[in-house]
Amino acid sequence: MEQDPPTTNRLAACTSPYLLQHAGNPVDWWPWCDEAIAMARQLDRPLFVSIGYSTCYWCHVMERESFEDPVVGQALRDGFIAIKVDREEHPSIDEWLMTACQVMTELTDGRASGGWPLNGFIDPHSMRAFHVGTYYPPRDAHGRPSFLRVLSSLSAAWVQRREEVTGQAHRIGGIVEDVLTRTMAPAELTASLSTQVAQALLRFEDTTNGGFGGAPKFPQPCYLRLVRESAHEFPTLQPTVTRALEGMVGGGLFDQVGGGFHRYCVDATWTVPHFEKMLYDNGQLLELLAAEHARAPDERWSEAMRRTASWIEREMIADDGACRAALDAEVDGCEGLNYLWTPDEAMAALASLDDASRAEAIEALGLDRPNFRDPHHADAPPMIVPTRRPWRSSPAVDAACAHLLTARDARRGPRRDTKIILEWNGLLVEGLAAAGMVLRDDRMVRRAGGIAEAIWAGHQHAGTWHRTQIGSSLGPPATLADLACLGLGLETLWRATGEEGWLTRAQAIERHARVHFSHDGRWWANLGGDGLPVRIRSHHDGAVPSGLGAILDLQVRLALAALDRPEGREALDALAASIHAESGTIMANPVGLTWAVAVLARAMREGLVEGSASSRAPGAPIEGSTRRIVCTESGCTVEWA
Repeated sequence: MEQDPPTTNRLAACTSPYLLQHAGNPVDWWPWCDEAIAMARQLDRPLFVSIGYSTCYWCHVMERESFEDPVVGQALRDGFIAIKVDREEHPSIDEWLMTACQVMTELTDGRASGGWPLNGFIDPHSMRAFHVGTYYPPRDAHGRPSFLRVLSSLSAAWVQRREEVTGQAHRIGGIVEDVLTRTMAPAELTASLSTQVAQALLRFEDTTNGGFGGAPKFPQPCYLRLVRESAHEFPTLQPTVTRALEGMVGGGLFDQVGGGFHRYCVDATWTVPHFEKMLYDNGQLLELLAAEHARAPDERWSEAMRRTASWIEREMIADDGACRAALDAEVDGCEGLNYLWTPDEAMAALASLDDASRAEAIEALGLDRPNFRDPHHADAPPMIVPTRRPWRSSPAVDAACAHLLTARDARRGPRRDTKIILEWNGLLVEGLAAAGMVLRDDRMVRRAGGIAEAIWAGHQHAGTWHRTQIGSSLGPPATLADLACLGLGLETLWRATGEEGWLTRAQAIERHARVHFSHDGRWWANLGGDGLPVRIRSHHDGAVPSGLGAILDLQVRLALAALDRPEGREALDALAASIHAESGTIMANPVGLTWAVAVLARAMREGLVEGSASSRAPGAPIEGSTRRIVCTESGCTVEWA
């Protein structure tokens, strides 16, 4: 019998892979738009805003358990206007609601927490959240109320106890808006700041396995950049960077078979990854590996860079030459299924190798030692995540990886998020160009240039830069981080190729950012006008650098590049304004702004900036030059010969 076509909701008209995953839900989803907010106000219903991303495992779980349930769909239709948001398209909306989640959990649990899926209930009249949570189970379990129970309770509260609900929204929203718009008075920048922050970070270093903290363990490239910069003055800090990269490259975080880095590891030993692969991690880790290889050449670093670049070429490049966003963590509802091996599967894939080569590869890659049990599928057999401990390379290991990759390519692969994200591509351009420069690999540098050209051509229209692109469709306006990270990639391409056009473009990007995101040296994270109650000024590093850290980095690089050029004074003036205006923000939370702290440390080391607590007398020449910024308690001034 012929079946009726599947029902779809408004998300079917969207281009985001994450939103399209929800297009067949029996939920009356809206994308984030003014019309949805207006409808909620007209009907006097709260907004239910659910935020996630296409490679989020628990987002998939909640969709299967709740959003595919017609009963849940009916409850949302009856009491709410439901909006789905791809956090990678709308990072400012995500930050707004995540801040609300952290404020609420701090108030109710005494400890700020958050995560994805991120689900918020919003008063549409004030656009303030009155309840925010993450994953809700389909039934009451482990101290968590079921999603239906939450919907019923909050819908009743909205109707019956409105004053209580709006009061809660007022309390949470007031704190959120203060956090997101806070402006700090200028403060003294000390020359020892980076060392102080590095010492604070080292308290959390895992000196056995490398990296920071325990399980789960993330790469933390912003932390590693800060420690690397501090090691110029204190070389004893350098092993922290080396240990972290050793742990990542030799463990399961690095895809030993196919190349590229996974998102994080679920353990402290870098053995079992959370299997999603994100473009931004790989771009930043390429840059870290390139710097480490330049400092102390090592086959581990060169092979990891080359194989990461090969994975990008093989799996992530779109038709226009830009790079897709991410690969999902799961296949057929099982996390990491295509990356895992039973001993028998590994032996079958290596059957054509001679006995000695096969034995060497099995030992080197740990293919006879299961190290993974799926916590969500208790009946699944023990599996193997290939690792290389101790790390070593040989023709036998290379051949084994090639055979395993061929076998893996025959399997069903993970979903790919096809969004082209400006910020992430900028970080990848920087990483590929840096790696190609240190490896003297012209192909790698050309690939970085091709990505940059595709982004330059595809992400701007009628004078506006856009954060995302899918096919011919452009997404929301770019953020400060989008433009700054693109600028960093363009500046690195200039150093890798010597071609002036890349520097000219980087300078144009910085000027555009100053016009649209800066006022008197203070930087905004987004353009505004996106339905949020405030324009966001919040700056902190996370998995990617903050917009503030990235734009300061770009301004420092452009100032160094322009010292002997006519535009040198303009570059120094712009940097001085930023340092003065944002010094208070940086000093108030230097551990949260490690990228900016590292940038300022480099500027001081290069003689471009003199901190007020420098060992030099204020105003004393640096290596005979007076083209620099001198920061004192009263502000930052440019000395120009």
